[in-house]
Amino acid sequence: MDNDVTMKIMTFSQQGSHAICILSANGTISNVTLRQPSTSRGDINITVKNGSTLGRFEILSLSGSYMPTENEGTKSRSGGMSVSLAGSDGRVVGLAGLLIAPGPV
Repeated sequence: MDNDVTMKIMTFSQQGSHAICILSANGTISNVTLRQPSTSRGDINITVKNGSTLGRFEILSLSGSYMPTENEGTKSRSGGMSVSLAGSDGRVVGLAGLLIAPGPV
């Protein structure tokens, strides 16, 4: 069963009032939205799905943190993650959005 890594981490972080810090992760990513920087038109986002010619991606680094916050009685989380992936052709890419893993991360 494929899982959205970002949503799993957010769900885990909401189980209590503790801050979390992600130091490292490894695994394979099958579906991902990639950010391709472009100087003339701004960033271009490309969604790559399992079975595409680009294949799967390996996580090179995944780190981040989420802190509990409260503003006028409303509880939420602040923070984010930074992810770098390597494609089967050796290219290194950055993440813009969706991050689906076909197995454990």
